[in-house]
Amino acid sequence: MARLIMLVCLALALVALTGYALSATFRAAREARSLGQEIAATTTGTSVQKIAYVALLLLMLGVTSGLLGGL
Repeated sequence: MARLIMLVCLALALVALTGYALSATFRAAREARSLGQEIAATTTGTSVQKIAYVALLLLMLGVTSGLLGGL
């Protein structure tokens, strides 16, 4: 009987933890979506900024892969 009660408690704990994890995931996704919309609405960005960001990403990729800077 004690084993049965322990199994029921374990199952309830797993259900509670799963529900909590799903709730936290959905809440984080909702907040990230709203934050992304706010950022997209407030930043217009000029074409020079966009080119600079692309150049920075290419530079970082080259340095980390060893194509720039040499190993």
